[in-house]
Order: sequence, then C-alpha cells, then structure tokens
Amino acid sequence: MNRLMLFWLAITICDAQGSKIFIVTDMEGVGGVNNAEEQLLPGQRRYEETRRLLTGEVNAAVAGAFEGGASEVVIWDGHDSSRALSIDEIHPRARLIQGAVTPPDYYLAEKLYDGIMFVGQHPMAGTKGGVLAHSESFSVQNIFLNGKPVGEIGEIAAIAGYFDIPLIMLAGDEAACQELLAIQPKAETVAVKRLVGKSSTLSLSHAEACSLIRAAASRAVTRIHDFTVWKIEGPVEVKIEYFPEAPGVPSAVLSGEGKRVTPRAVIYSGRTVLEAYQHWMGN
Repeated sequence: MNRLMLFWLAITICDAQGSKIFIVTDMEGVGGVNNAEEQLLPGQRRYEETRRLLTGEVNAAVAGAFEGGASEVVIWDGHDSSRALSIDEIHPRARLIQGAVTPPDYYLAEKLYDGIMFVGQHPMAGTKGGVLAHSESFSVQNIFLNGKPVGEIGEIAAIAGYFDIPLIMLAGDEAACQELLAIQPKAETVAVKRLVGKSSTLSLSHAEACSLIRAAASRAVTRIHDFTVWKIEGPVEVKIEYFPEAPGVPSAVLSGEGKRVTPRAVIYSGRTVLEAYQHWMGN
C-alpha cells in the first residue's frame, strides 16, 4: 500500500471515529421570535420568516459540530409535528428526522450518539423571564419528574441519560440557557435573545447568533468527554398538571397505561424513566 493510500485510509478512520451528534430543534427559542399568533404555525403571517431563522441557526450548529470533529450529525425537527425544517435547506452533510408522533425514546438508543444539542429551545412553563415559556403545550402548567419540575429540556435530558448520552449545548433564550446549565453546568450555551418588558425580546442579529452558535457547537464537540449524563433512578413517576382554565385533561393523554388522574393532573409510573414515558405516550 503506497503512502497516498495510507493517508486517505487514516483520514477515513479518523472521520469514522468522530463524535456522533443529535440536534433537537424547536422554534420558540429562535432569535427574533416572540409572537405565538404570528410566528409559530403554518399559515401565520411571519411563519416562513421563523422557518428561515431556525434553519440558519440549525445549520450553524451543524457546521460547528463538524468543525469540532463530529463524523455524523442528525437533526430532529422537533417543532409542531416536524413541520419546521425542509430537507433541501439543511446542511448538506446532516441528516433529518421528521415525524408527526414523537416516540418515548425521542429517537435515541444506548450510546447511539455522543452528545445532544438544542437549537431554538425555550424554557419550561412558568419560568420567570422566559420567552414563550411552556412545557409540551401552552395548556400544561407543570411537569414533574419524581417531584422535580422539568420542561422539554429536562425530559430529553432524562431519556438521554437513560441511554448514557449527555447534553452538551443549547441555543435559545437566556432562561432556557440557565435551565440547561442547572442540569449540565459544563454545557456550551448561546443566549440569542432575552425577555425585555412583559413579552418583548431583545435579540442578537441573525448573523451574530449564527456565528456564536457555530463556535459553541465546535467547542462542545471538541470537549465532548467533559460532559456527564443526567441519570434519573427508578422507579419513576411523571406528573402532568394542567392550568385550571384548560378544558379538562386532554383525552389523548388518557390513552396511556398506569395513569392516575385528578381533576387537573395525569400521573404515569414506570420502573425506569423510559417505561414511564412509554406509559405516558402510549407506545
């Protein structure tokens, strides 16, 4: 085997040994997004603008991950039944997961990835200073995991921890960044906006946000071995409380197993966090 062939073989091996990264996306935490009536759903006046901004932030994270040494990046279109991203607009080296029904394992498996990043992430319901803060839906007041309040960040952290996968980076509003740091103090975070006044936001320019996200993603992958997983020991109880004004407990939530219901809450239990989520989601 000549030197040139050895050179390319070495590159191939190094690339194959790079980190595998999973990017969870949402829309409420994207820079410049603050209006649920205009920016979050298909058909709304500024929805296509939000899609463009989200795509830019996601592609910045992908580019940074590859620059940091990742060999594979998979994106999950996690907003509104996977209707936010388009396969012809994402980074050419990335792959995209889309599907209307989220599985209890959040598309994860034992050490399937080396790290998880969030892009466009919002904080849990009721978070002081949070932009468009909610947990799963705007009708949910609280979600508790073994008595600990969690939002979507904590939920994914728990399932990822079950599969021995750490959270390593988040881009979103300032409150969402703090929420991740409470779980993973070493995480890279990029606050692309913060709340000012009652519901207004002060955002970075899109170009600056993407630049910071790209750099943070690169750093996170470079120091991938610095991160630990967040483990929730069993048995596990997931309690979902709804706002008093919510129109009863949604019937779809009552279709799972192991439920206990009060006028405003549904409780699911399991020997592990994954089993509790399987009962909750009916899979």
